[in-house]
Amino acid sequence: MAQWALQFTPCVSIDDASEALLLEVQSSLRLWGGKEKLCQRLTLGWHAFGWSAPDTIQMACGPTPRAALWVALCMPPSTPSHPDVTLHLLPVDVIKEAQPHIELLQRMGIRTIGQLNALPRGGLNRRFGKSLLQALDSAYGRAPDLRVWIRSPEFFRQERELPARADNTTLIEQAASYIFQECEAWLMARQLGVNIIELTLHHDNPPPTIVRLGFASPARQHQRFARLLSERLARIQSRHVIPRPVYRITLDASSVTSLPHRTADFLGGGRDTEQALHELIERLEARLGESQVHGLDIHDEHRPEKASTASRELFPANPLAVGPSRDAHRPSWLLATPLLLALQDHRPSYHGPLQLLSGPERIEAGWWDDTPNGATQRDYFVAKTRHEALLWVFRTPAYDWYLHGFFS
Repeated sequence: MAQWALQFTPCVSIDDASEALLLEVQSSLRLWGGKEKLCQRLTLGWHAFGWSAPDTIQMACGPTPRAALWVALCMPPSTPSHPDVTLHLLPVDVIKEAQPHIELLQRMGIRTIGQLNALPRGGLNRRFGKSLLQALDSAYGRAPDLRVWIRSPEFFRQERELPARADNTTLIEQAASYIFQECEAWLMARQLGVNIIELTLHHDNPPPTIVRLGFASPARQHQRFARLLSERLARIQSRHVIPRPVYRITLDASSVTSLPHRTADFLGGGRDTEQALHELIERLEARLGESQVHGLDIHDEHRPEKASTASRELFPANPLAVGPSRDAHRPSWLLATPLLLALQDHRPSYHGPLQLLSGPERIEAGWWDDTPNGATQRDYFVAKTRHEALLWVFRTPAYDWYLHGFFS
């Protein structure tokens, strides 16, 4: 919870005695739209983690850390949070330093913090000790209330126990969703994006199962993590790679890169499109396998089979290169090896005679290669089948016809 709260303010402290979190939010209230909206956002966060306010989470605001803590501690769990509860109306037994003197204070008729604060300071110090007076002063802002702010770790690693042994993906995804939200908060606080997430699924008997989530671009949204995990687990389950129930999962996000916050695009333009493309690539890799998804390196080459090569770089730095004219008709699907076509009525045939629509386009290249059959001389045509499909065919100097590609 403390690491998650760092996305709202860098000043987060843990009060071990009362099991409470203290957030200094004065300097970031304007960023979150004010106190009320910040409390609403925190409440939504608790709900996402499985905690419901005010049943298990009680929030309160105050001018000092100790004042906010006392307001939260004294409020019954069944009542909603009230950020503006007056400090002097709180019961005196909420003060930890006053616990040894509660019986004496009640005999004196002191039941609220306001009544206790109204007593003479000298007598209060002599009768109840310096610690109680210091607690009152820090709560009312008359003395500093120093706190040790937590620091975000350099690398994110978190474990979570499953509520029961899981032999299906539903419980695994539910447990992972909580860790994903913690990871998102850590990334937000450090202005980072993650490139690779490794999930370790622990079984009763080793070895554990490793699920690797790779992203096409640095990511920090927990929804994006969850979608990719769902695709990967579905593929794993279809192959029966998880033979034993899972009782604990571990998330390791050590491969990170700088990803500063960006303002939203007012017109919803290029950034949204780019993000959608990256998420599509991730889901294809998770569903089909990383080796099945690749980019293209474009080369300065007129021979179609050599004009591009598969590359692991999905977004090459130089996507355009000198080659065939951009106005030339090129299909997006080329056969690895051209298919020799039969002739029917002196015309090339593919499930029937083909109708030549355009061409010829002469490609004569490769004479500079030292490799066998490097030189190429072809006349390319766009042809139509009797089923209205468009093909890319070529004719050799020997008048042999070949099918080389399909138009979409």
